[in-house]
Amino acid sequence: MLQEYVGRIYKACGGEIVAILKYSKQKEAVKKILEKCNVERSISGALTTGTYKGKEFSLSMTGQLILKGVEDESEAEEILKELFRQ
Repeated sequence: MLQEYVGRIYKACGGEIVAILKYSKQKEAVKKILEKCNVERSISGALTTGTYKGKEFSLSMTGQLILKGVEDESEAEEILKELFRQ
């Protein structure tokens, strides 16, 4: 399921985990994420910030998801699997 929506996951220099959504599934992935998260702010529809299970995220409509407060890539993968689960 995760490989269907996510192209790659990496740890940025600031410690945040970044997930790049696959272009072919980007709109569907964004919709699934926003349905399950608490949206706190949307900036002109280009950037959305919010929380999911106590973890902060920023989601750009270009397909970049930044997760804050996540320890490593494996924790990020578990969160993403939950978000994309039916």
